[in-house]
Amino acid sequence: MTEPVGGPLGKRTAPGKINPGFFTVERVLVLMTAASAIIAVMTKSHCRTAGWTTPDQQSTVCWSEFPNSFVDDRLASLFPFLSTGSPFDHPVLAGWIAGITAWLTRPSGDGALRQLAFFDVNAILIAVLWIATVIIVARTAGRRPWDAAIVAASPVLVLAAYVSWDFWAVALVSLALYLFARRRPLWAGATLGVAALAAPYPILILLVLLLLGIRAGRVTKMLEMIAAATISLLLVLAPIMAKNPPAIPDYLKGLMAAEPSESSIYGGWNIIAAQMGLPVMDIGMTNALASIWLAALVLGVSYLALYTPARPRVAQLVFIAVAGFVVVNKTTEPWHAVWLVPLLALAMPRWRPILLWQAAIIAHFIALLLFRSKTLGNIGNQHAIDSPYFVMAALLAGAATCVLIGLTIRDIYVPGHDVVRRGRVADPQGGVLRDAPADPTVALLDENNEKVQLSPVVTPVELVDPDPAVRAGS
Repeated sequence: MTEPVGGPLGKRTAPGKINPGFFTVERVLVLMTAASAIIAVMTKSHCRTAGWTTPDQQSTVCWSEFPNSFVDDRLASLFPFLSTGSPFDHPVLAGWIAGITAWLTRPSGDGALRQLAFFDVNAILIAVLWIATVIIVARTAGRRPWDAAIVAASPVLVLAAYVSWDFWAVALVSLALYLFARRRPLWAGATLGVAALAAPYPILILLVLLLLGIRAGRVTKMLEMIAAATISLLLVLAPIMAKNPPAIPDYLKGLMAAEPSESSIYGGWNIIAAQMGLPVMDIGMTNALASIWLAALVLGVSYLALYTPARPRVAQLVFIAVAGFVVVNKTTEPWHAVWLVPLLALAMPRWRPILLWQAAIIAHFIALLLFRSKTLGNIGNQHAIDSPYFVMAALLAGAATCVLIGLTIRDIYVPGHDVVRRGRVADPQGGVLRDAPADPTVALLDENNEKVQLSPVVTPVELVDPDPAVRAGS
């Protein structure tokens, strides 16, 4: 616990060198995650006791999409995407989960009791996913399993894990990266295809892996992975297309017609412009600007994938792409930061910048709910904030995310700053890319933190493979 404040790792944090007894790395991480999951439930205790009513749920920062969606989307009687007339406007996989968990809560009765049961069932499922994600990240990290503690003890997850169904995408993406690291690109692609129905950002991850595959000469395997993703996505959509064909087109039209969220750069501009008497952006202009920024992001990621002196690690480029999407997305929300926490643990596992970033995200999250408590509930100023303070908090969170993107890009160009590259370690998430003959020169640091230049082509034998069993099997 001293590493976040600059101290050394403890003597019992070296797997393979000491006998930890019962408290193995993964068991300690599970205990940490369980404690965080319990604390996360406690942050919602006021609403679990008093109910989810506006503006009380915003002013006490215990708001969650689960109980509100149960009422607003009539989940007690309509199954999302399958029932005609369902107003459910969350992603498809969230609709499947919401429909199934609503069905499971039927014995609890009606009204507030069933709403509470619906929240509790979804929270339990996310707690299980949280523990599974931490174990997966620990195994994906290779020789640095303790980096998964960033996920296990994340303040952002404590505050936002039970806010939405986004954690399903987080768990599936983490599993996909683990499968890719273990040289299972087809299974990784299939998992990413399902994850894309829980959140849009896995599509960017497929693009990143394709670009890295082009540079490494593994295009065929990457195309096979994308084909597997497409097949799995269509299989999940098939029952909906058969039962209620207009549901998916209507959902996509709703996304295009949606107003920008308050937390997006476009929504923030509209809030300030409305107060200053300036013209606000309509939906058409917002969609156009969001598309332009997304295209710029794709071009930037493509340049990093193909033209940097050393090929970026998979986790680094995936984090940059997803974090950039969070910044430019039209419907971004502060709880979308949960997408980034496991990626950060693999891309840039440094406690201090990550904790500072999470502080900015938490400030943004609280500011949003206090701002909504004023706009939705007309609550007094002692329990709310005005728009300038909220916009400042949103800008701070966006700037903090951009700083992490900048630090990760620096690590790509100067691998000596990359803590994962130290100790002459290959990309732990490289998978089929790790032994690519087109792998360029990799700059590492020796024990004295002096730059050491390896030979122009680094073979897998020269690097320490985090999973020797996989290498032997290949």
